[in-house]
Amino acid sequence: MSGIDDPLIAQLRKQGRTTTLDLSTGYASYVPQRPGGYLRLSMEDINEERRTRKKETNRKTAFERQTEDIEAKRKALGWGKFAKLYEDPATSAYKKRKVTRPDGSVDWVVLRPAFQRMLKDLLSGFIDGVIFYDLDRLVRQPRDLEDLANVVQETKRPAVGATSELNLVREADCNMARIMCVMLLKQSQDTSRRVARDTLGAAEVGIPIGRLGYGWVRKGEEVGRIVEDEAEVVRRIFREFTEDSKSFNGITADLNADKIPSPGGKHWDVPSVKTILVNPRYAGMVLYEGSHRIEASKQHDGLSKLLTDEKGNPMMGSWDAIVTPQEWFRAQTAMKQRRESGEVDTTNYGGIGRGKYLLTGIVRCSKCKTPLESYFNSKRGYHTYRCPSRGRGTACGSTSRKMAPLDDLVDLLMKGFIEKELSKTSDPGDAEQQITERRTALEAEEQEQVQEKARLESKWESGKLADLGWSRDDYDEHIGRISKKLREINDNLSALGPVRVHQPAAEVAEQWNKGGIPEKRALLKRYMEGIQLLPSPRGRGAFDADTVIPLWRHRKNSAIVPGQTEAAETEGSSAPQ
Repeated sequence: MSGIDDPLIAQLRKQGRTTTLDLSTGYASYVPQRPGGYLRLSMEDINEERRTRKKETNRKTAFERQTEDIEAKRKALGWGKFAKLYEDPATSAYKKRKVTRPDGSVDWVVLRPAFQRMLKDLLSGFIDGVIFYDLDRLVRQPRDLEDLANVVQETKRPAVGATSELNLVREADCNMARIMCVMLLKQSQDTSRRVARDTLGAAEVGIPIGRLGYGWVRKGEEVGRIVEDEAEVVRRIFREFTEDSKSFNGITADLNADKIPSPGGKHWDVPSVKTILVNPRYAGMVLYEGSHRIEASKQHDGLSKLLTDEKGNPMMGSWDAIVTPQEWFRAQTAMKQRRESGEVDTTNYGGIGRGKYLLTGIVRCSKCKTPLESYFNSKRGYHTYRCPSRGRGTACGSTSRKMAPLDDLVDLLMKGFIEKELSKTSDPGDAEQQITERRTALEAEEQEQVQEKARLESKWESGKLADLGWSRDDYDEHIGRISKKLREINDNLSALGPVRVHQPAAEVAEQWNKGGIPEKRALLKRYMEGIQLLPSPRGRGAFDADTVIPLWRHRKNSAIVPGQTEAAETEGSSAPQ
């Protein structure tokens, strides 16, 4: 029997089953029965009077108008009823956010929760098509369009616009959408540049950018006037930080103990205290973090937020100062000294790495070297440190420990280290002295390179290098060589670690015993390179301290992997019994 006469093939022909290409209509002819609709609004109307007027006249909202239009498109196409509407209210499709992945890598992405859910649902089959209002509501970054195009091409399901005939399942339409997306991106960039320049102009004449913070009247005719009760709390925070040398955690605890309402009306937390201390507005100076800065501002560095004139002098605002500029600069100096000595945790105020728990990001899986994250087991009622699930970066998802016994063990290890190691001497050893000398040499070399770069830039701008026969390529080559050297120096300085402060053991012990989570994390980072967690024995046995490997900086430990039993036992035996 020939293949064409095979009964199975004949049966498939009768059922209309075929994989033959249909270039006339293709996949675009598919009629979804469970489509999804995507709606997005860039921002809510912030004008209260205009919002009230719209409400009184029963005018439809932007979402209501978009919903009507995509519903009309669905009926015109003959698609089934919407299985789900995906709404991103007050969400930009242009502005990117910096995110830190669980594996420690950094990325810049547009955060649109509903858009991401729509992609997942389309890929999983929960919906079998998409109607979006318009391309400018759907995407403004080519990266997002490619994500959607990949899912559409994988599922062979249509994605059409209500205001156009675009259907992204067709290659020609998808390519046209790519061109239009680049134009939309340019439009957003132009708007962003104009707004940023206008914002900088307002900042230069002392007009506050955005709402003033805690301590002032924030809206109305008296905006910028000091609220004395709040201002006194601000002065107290600066005074306790600089004069009393209190930690962030100590200041926060005292404010909550005195039942003082936070800026949000609830309890104070460390990020709120930090935000006040680094904000130059409290000294009457202008804060500017916009895109026209030469260098990006840093969360933990108030000086990088300060707007200065051409001579480097701080620009003053039109509002009343709560503390003096001298008090504010003293706070920045104190914060820098603590940061360099390892007493201040410089991780971001929010998101991954905030350090809510003692060992988050410090303890690592010995298999994949991924930092463990905190997790609450709601069924059993306790917290754990665990390796992120497989597939998230390089994570293996195979290591987990209860949080309480691991924190208690590290507490014993640190107390033993302080008693046995730090009590021996408070003087730097030979290795520390070599590091200090190396750091001094690198810093001197860095200063020379910076001066050389400035000298070349000055000569190029004045035309002296051109008089010597230098071309633009010659200048760029020399500047590039200096910049590369500076990057190498910075990498070498970073490899040396933070500047070590040699404190008496009694002082370190007091900081450890009385400090909160931020202070203890800073001490751990000062004296440990990290903590490795070996796989635990199979079964739910008792907590095994020998699987916890502290990597002390003074011992220069190397990473320990499963199988190095002798090394593991040697390190494990150092834990206090």
